[in-house]
Amino acid sequence: MIESITQQAEPEKPISSMDRRQRARAHLAKVLHILNEPRRWISIWFLSYAILGAISSGILPILLPLMIVAISHHLSWVAYVMGGFNLGLLSSPLWGFLADNKQWHLPVFFGGFIVLMLALGFLPFLPGLLPWSLLSLAAGAGTSAVATVASLFIVEFDPKNHWEARLGWLQTFNGAGQVGGLLLAGIFTANFKWGLICSALALFPAIWLAAKGLPSAAKRVDWTAEIGQQMRRDLDWRLLANFGRPELLGGGLLRFSHHLSLRGGKRFMDVLHTRFGRFLFSWFAVAFGVAAFFAYFPVAMQKAYSVAPTLTSSVYAITAAFALILYSVGGQLSGKYGAGRVYRWSLLGRLIGFSLLLLVFFTPIPKTFVALLGFVVIMAVWPLQSISGTTLTARLTPFSQGAAMGLFNASGAVATVLGTFLGGPLVQFIGYPALSAMAIVGILLGWLTGHGLQAENVQPELKTSANKA
Repeated sequence: MIESITQQAEPEKPISSMDRRQRARAHLAKVLHILNEPRRWISIWFLSYAILGAISSGILPILLPLMIVAISHHLSWVAYVMGGFNLGLLSSPLWGFLADNKQWHLPVFFGGFIVLMLALGFLPFLPGLLPWSLLSLAAGAGTSAVATVASLFIVEFDPKNHWEARLGWLQTFNGAGQVGGLLLAGIFTANFKWGLICSALALFPAIWLAAKGLPSAAKRVDWTAEIGQQMRRDLDWRLLANFGRPELLGGGLLRFSHHLSLRGGKRFMDVLHTRFGRFLFSWFAVAFGVAAFFAYFPVAMQKAYSVAPTLTSSVYAITAAFALILYSVGGQLSGKYGAGRVYRWSLLGRLIGFSLLLLVFFTPIPKTFVALLGFVVIMAVWPLQSISGTTLTARLTPFSQGAAMGLFNASGAVATVLGTFLGGPLVQFIGYPALSAMAIVGILLGWLTGHGLQAENVQPELKTSANKA
């Protein structure tokens, strides 16, 4: 007893300087290991994909609608020009076919950059509905070509056990590029012409980075593998659901294996009476409903809610940056509660956001603050919707996951094109409340048809733990 008291009373021995250095080295080595881990999966040409994300999902969605309204003074033109861009994104199956069957991977990839560059360069100098629509269509097609082939480079030239990580980082670069593009768009709102010209010029370093960083085998023309078939057979779509991707124009078409959309569409009749078919209808309804808002939102926020375009793009950028963190949260929630529940929760969040946007037209509340709050809610819940939707696609499909993913992408993309074009007449004859009202109807329809989609083989952890107790 006396010994133990004596031992307790003895002061601790001071840590020697050598021990401190060893601990510091150990901590430093751990930090360096964490920082170096992404280097295993990242290639320099990912920066070119980040530049694409900055332009296609950051700068263009802000500058194009504002420029169209400022120059033409026709609200309906926004829907037709932005609809042209979305329509161009639907060319993805063509680029996939050329890559798979004609071995034109490099021409499609670099040709997409060149077409996008030319379209952006001519847009400020050719005002008019027809020139704008055609150039916007070309810009969407060029964006689709680059994005379609980008994922194929990874699947063709990297080991199978690297695919998910590298594809995830590729999309993360695209999301980071979106954030940067939104911040730049806020700067260029004072001069649309220079914003589009600088965007076109930014594609020169993108092409250089791609040419410098692509795998050496990708620079040869001896393509022998049927990549689409390889992806459908080997790629684990459930793991891909855990990786972030930004909300893009075209209903999120710029995902993985974009060229599968056409082939997946052939299986549509097989799923009409299944839970997967009901989920596709739900996804279609939501994408259709919100499409017009995302075509018009910079103009609507300025004209209807008195939010300056610079503030809109800045808030969007901050929310998108924060949303990149939420993708991992969405994956955890889907695993814990089930993707079906998380999907409907995300729709409720968007319903609240659009309800706030509609409410300001009928109540004497501060428009600017409430509109920004609703906009933030709408964008912040996208990671939950994206991840849960991708997970439901992989788990509910009655056939191959690759074909199901193609059908999933196609349903959202087609819905976005149709909803965007419909938004023009609605805004012209009804006004800005039509945007949020259309979104509310689509989300409600999607929420109702999305009931009971919980996959049977994915039981929530809460129920499991309760049963054990």
